[in-house]
Amino acid sequence: MKTKFILSAAAFGLFAMSGMAQTGVKSGSKYGHGADSVACVQNLSLFGQYGKQGDFASALAPWTQAYENCPGSHVSIYQYGPKIVAWQISQEKDPAKRDQLLNKLMGVYDNRLKYFGNLKKYGKPYILGRKAIDYVTYVDSLKDPSKEVAYNWLAEAINEGGESNEVGVFQQYFLLSDEMYKKNPTGFKEQYINDYLKITPMLTNCGNSGVAKDSVYANMKTIVDVMFAKSGAAQCKDLDGIYGKQLAGKSSDKDFLKMVLALYSIADCEESDVYFKASDYMYKIEPSAKAARGLAVQAYNNKEYSRAIEYFNNAISMETDKNDKSNLYMKVAAVYNIQGNYSKARSAAQSALSLNSANSNAYILIAHLYAQNSSSISDDPIIQKTAFWAAVDKLERAKAVDPSCAASVNKMISGYKANFPPNSELFMRGIKTGSSYTVPGWIGETTKVR
Repeated sequence: MKTKFILSAAAFGLFAMSGMAQTGVKSGSKYGHGADSVACVQNLSLFGQYGKQGDFASALAPWTQAYENCPGSHVSIYQYGPKIVAWQISQEKDPAKRDQLLNKLMGVYDNRLKYFGNLKKYGKPYILGRKAIDYVTYVDSLKDPSKEVAYNWLAEAINEGGESNEVGVFQQYFLLSDEMYKKNPTGFKEQYINDYLKITPMLTNCGNSGVAKDSVYANMKTIVDVMFAKSGAAQCKDLDGIYGKQLAGKSSDKDFLKMVLALYSIADCEESDVYFKASDYMYKIEPSAKAARGLAVQAYNNKEYSRAIEYFNNAISMETDKNDKSNLYMKVAAVYNIQGNYSKARSAAQSALSLNSANSNAYILIAHLYAQNSSSISDDPIIQKTAFWAAVDKLERAKAVDPSCAASVNKMISGYKANFPPNSELFMRGIKTGSSYTVPGWIGETTKVR
């Protein structure tokens, strides 16, 4: 009897432990209960060790056990899961089985959203971004050429995560947008433009770290800018058709107006009436360099030159980028030139050079001022020709700072040299070849006698 009792007790104990064992999936707990809880912890440890070593073949079995039985136990299941399934895809030659594995990979991301989608740093936007990038990487392009589903996941990631997204998310999003635009340039144009406007500020602002984006983001912005410029989407008439009808109702919407001004500037559409109206609205709300520039261009087109100079100077005072400020000074110089105020035109061009010493256009403009207005420096026709020495000096400087303009500048130099004063006439005036000479009048440049 005693022996039977002991056996019965042992049997009862085994039955009790078996009843207590339960996976996390069945129990709704993280690790499960009893033996299944122990197995879950062991599997987590095993696939983690193999995963760190890159041994995904050995990691597969314990990871599968953990993923299927205690999927909510630890985020490491989803850190290593995509790598393990991606390894499986790389080993599989059967297209049908590769499709199944891709579905499995997408399911891994779906489960991560379910169990760990609320994490602050690596939550929903991060998960959707990684899911979309993996989808694009492994999907059969013949079966899904547009990959629109991935585009939508990326859009959701960007809408929710904003500038905190990884740079690859922005890259893949715009690549897909660019492909969709090429396939449907008429129907997708407005969305494509909006996609560009959405992500470019995020590539220059701050991310999770709270500090300025690094060179990786800056390089990506350059790539995106080039893609957009080459797309041909931003044609002035098309932009007018999209944004012109919206202006009246958004005359006080600062963010909208900023976006319009930026886009028209990128597309080189600053002669548009829409750009002028947006500039006027924006300037009333918040005076800015871009808005002032728009109003200046409008005044210039209307031949209101004094008003144009006023707005250009306002833009200069508010502009922070040295190269942009240099270009604004060049516009001021152009207006003074039209007014016949050559001294002030040169002064503006010199200001442009002080901000950007490689601004070859400034040197070319000064050379033009000297050559075209040589008669204003003296009553002597021979002395007037000395202005061409100073003009050629400026053109030589233009080539030195910007070799790309050499071909066109050399043609100008050749024409200007033909106007050099003859040596015989210079000798009669006591001017020796090779000596230093100061060009008279408003030019006042010291040069070398040719």
